[in-house]
Amino acid sequence: MPLPRRQFLGSSLVALLAPSLPALAADASGVVHIPISLNQRRVLVQCRIGGQGPFGFVFDTGGTLGLIDIALARRLHMADHGYANLSLSVGARRYPLYEAKDFVFGDEVCQPSALFAGVENFGFGEGAVGSLAAGVLSSVDGELDLALGEWRIYRAGAPDRSGWTRYEGGIVHRGTLQGSAFLLADAQIGDRPLRFLLDTGMPTTLRLYRRTAEALGLWDAPRWAPAAPDGKARQVRVPSMTLAGKVLAGAVATVVDRTPWGKEEDAGIIGLPILRQFDLGTDAKEGATYLRPNGLPGAIGRYNMSGLWIDRDGDALSVGAVGPGSPAAAAGIKPGDRLPGADFAKLLRQMNGPVGSQMTLAVESSGTARTVTLQLSDYL
Repeated sequence: MPLPRRQFLGSSLVALLAPSLPALAADASGVVHIPISLNQRRVLVQCRIGGQGPFGFVFDTGGTLGLIDIALARRLHMADHGYANLSLSVGARRYPLYEAKDFVFGDEVCQPSALFAGVENFGFGEGAVGSLAAGVLSSVDGELDLALGEWRIYRAGAPDRSGWTRYEGGIVHRGTLQGSAFLLADAQIGDRPLRFLLDTGMPTTLRLYRRTAEALGLWDAPRWAPAAPDGKARQVRVPSMTLAGKVLAGAVATVVDRTPWGKEEDAGIIGLPILRQFDLGTDAKEGATYLRPNGLPGAIGRYNMSGLWIDRDGDALSVGAVGPGSPAAAAGIKPGDRLPGADFAKLLRQMNGPVGSQMTLAVESSGTARTVTLQLSDYL
């Protein structure tokens, strides 16, 4: 492996942080340029561990701890450093911690050691083997320039950011002080200014907490689609949202009951389909974040256009929820109706099909059986 041209200095392990970035060594330009890549679902950087690799790692600014595939950690003989209790999409439990020595970002900078939680079958996507939590950005003065495809880190402090929108108090802790500090920014929905966590690792467009949706009149919207978890969340259309001076029309938001840390500081979370339209900057010393529109296309978000939520008990399938105004509601399908003989995996594929596609169901309600054909429509 070529010797990294610049190094981060520091020797101690970082408890529950995706590799934190210690002070930079002297450099004539004062700027480190690390190549990154952006696709529809992920922002990635190529990294090496102990001279092995490169391996793809996902930027996850919604994560408090970096993750790594257990099989890779074992293959590289990474040292075991106990366990951490985490609530992840693959389950809430104790996850083993592994030390990555000589962790190199983009063949440019090296952190002597960092801790990662080991996961199995996590589905990082795009060939990635792990994720980098919010700390890799919130602990330094830097910029994720998605349009140019580079991560810049500034040794001498944040540069002049004329043309960027600055958010005071945009670097904060949520949950535990031992974890990464997260990145936040303000957006406006209607006439309400709201504060959101910025999550480059969230592939869905926008998440709102129920209290926010109720204040905006969106929780009891006349049309909504049931969503995870357990069909109790609701997906709604947000007429207009303004972020860093850019108007975002028609985004689909998933409304959930409560915040992940049980507090009410934030309105929700902005995911990558929106964030890809902005470059992201940090000023660690002053605790500020910055956003700048970059001209890249975004996405308004997908949702279940059948309006059905299916519950499964072994091989038995039934209707758990029906979105008002949906094709399922128009067909008279109701929660509790049984779906005898249906294949769950096939139903999921059909429910998430394109506008205009059809799905035929055998429906049993109060002992009466009938056949129903639904045509998916953009009903929100």
